Amino acid sequence: MRLVLVLVSALLAGCNAGYYWHLARGHADLMSARVPVDEVLADPATDTVLREQLALSAKALVFARERLSLPSNGSYRDYVALDRDWVVWNLFAAPEFSLDAHQWCYPVAGCASYRGYFDRARAEQAADRLRARGFDVHGAGAIAYSTLGWFDDPLTPAMLARSDGGLVELLFHELVHQRFYLKGDTRFNESLATAVARHGRKAWFADRGADDDDAAVAAAAWQSVRALLEQTRTALQTLYASDLPARQMRERKRAIQADTRARYHQALARQPALAAWQGFFDGPLNNAQLNTVADYNQWVPAFTSLIARCEAEWGCFWDAVDELAEMEDEARQAALQRLQDQERRHD
Repeated sequence: MRLVLVLVSALLAGCNAGYYWHLARGHADLMSARVPVDEVLADPATDTVLREQLALSAKALVFARERLSLPSNGSYRDYVALDRDWVVWNLFAAPEFSLDAHQWCYPVAGCASYRGYFDRARAEQAADRLRARGFDVHGAGAIAYSTLGWFDDPLTPAMLARSDGGLVELLFHELVHQRFYLKGDTRFNESLATAVARHGRKAWFADRGADDDDAAVAAAAWQSVRALLEQTRTALQTLYASDLPARQMRERKRAIQADTRARYHQALARQPALAAWQGFFDGPLNNAQLNTVADYNQWVPAFTSLIARCEAEWGCFWDAVDELAEMEDEARQAALQRLQDQERRHD
């Protein structure tokens, strides 16, 4: 749900300059359209719902600083009235017969498993080129915009259209990226942000003595979706490890995708809350799309275990995150897996 900072890279990279300058233009247009939240709130013409959500976002920023040790700066203190329901259109790609995410690398920001565009037509052209090279491709709109603290990122209508719990969780998630970013490991970064944001959302409602019914329903739906997608990934990994000819592997892959959709609709009949995932299961369910879910969720139990171990003492937690980040990739994966196993045994 973010665009990794690559604007500075435009000054350093001679190749792909068109892409970088398109980012620079899009970023400049977005920044120039910002209006301070205080001005929007002071305007008598401001819609009541918008006014309430802007006020809520301001409170969430204070909570993030005081209770989660997250950055307090100029981000999310301005509003941009976009006329579309996404800020950046992100592309994800993976080989046709592999769940290893394709990486895009930048001189300053490092590598990431997605590439963001302000212009959807440009993104679709890039997607066509990737497909021509044999990649699975998935495109999705990001409703929030983050430059990892380099600029003052704005609130958008799509962000404020979320439920109260969804808005505060999203703000916490984006601020985690400003607090910590590990170059070259999208799954670490997104899982970290997801875990801290979910914990922060629970703390937010507990602090107010309120029930978060939306979260309870969403969590139950997610458990069903997670089980289904884990089965799908396992089936695909087994398939890709086989020595079947490409044609037969492709046919079997389509069968696994069709079976996943069928099992989703069977589950939906029993669990109406799964309707929130309808758009996802209407997608291609290819390797690239499946990776988006893994990126945001794979290591969440590990970081949740770490939060519990530190008893939500954030100095302890962030020190532990720093220690993980300093490890070599293989050692870090092993350490995360140990934390993951501890959390699942606890469950």
